[in-house]
Amino acid sequence: MITEISTRRLLIVSDLHLGNPFSKATRPTVEFLRWAAQNNYDVCINGDGFEIAQVSFSKIARDVPDVFHAIKSFTDKGRSLYYIIGNHDIVLENMLNDWGGFKMAPFLNVKSGGRRIRIEHGHLYDPSFVNHPELYEFLTWFAGIFLNLSPSLYKIWIAFEKFKSKYLWKSKVQTGIPGEHPSFFEAASELSRRGFDTVVFGHTHHPGRVELPDGGEYFNSGSWLIGTPMIRIENGRVTLERWERTQASLPSAS
Repeated sequence: MITEISTRRLLIVSDLHLGNPFSKATRPTVEFLRWAAQNNYDVCINGDGFEIAQVSFSKIARDVPDVFHAIKSFTDKGRSLYYIIGNHDIVLENMLNDWGGFKMAPFLNVKSGGRRIRIEHGHLYDPSFVNHPELYEFLTWFAGIFLNLSPSLYKIWIAFEKFKSKYLWKSKVQTGIPGEHPSFFEAASELSRRGFDTVVFGHTHHPGRVELPDGGEYFNSGSWLIGTPMIRIENGRVTLERWERTQASLPSAS
């Protein structure tokens, strides 16, 4: 299982949740992979690419065959696709590894342009997941029932998390990404102290970038349940951007 890579051009997306009742990311993912291959990028899916915690495997099999075809086409063009396992797709780890379309990783230490970049899904820094794993798993499954009934509830939850981070957690840390528990900023800061210039998490569904106390930077790659955020690495330079589907119709970069 790979954990160390060197790359010049890498795109990071996370939390596609393909198969989730709220997700409409199947077609954008197919187009994104085609565009990335045309423009000579490798891709990292930073966890929860597929949804198994809130749906059945049979639903995934119905909803995402086009994505598997796109992945095969992507790798057939000589590009590398790295897949970091998250908490919603952990039961798929062996299947995805055996399939061979992905380079599976628990995390990635990336060298690019003389800089060190750490990529993790981030669920291991979520106090709810770590302190109450069985309750967390049950509530995740239970939330899936409500998402099936009314997918718009997801937007309400995201707004509630931003409210909590602004008014309930503000006294703990004022420099984190809005919507996130302070533990993610603290974990990113610790990784920065260990020598990483940039730290990238997913999991929280809140895209953003903040400066870290030791001079590093922390990014969250967000979720494709709302929007299409991506992180672009070009020779060590890291930026948070939004991939637009109109890019797929543009001529490839030279």
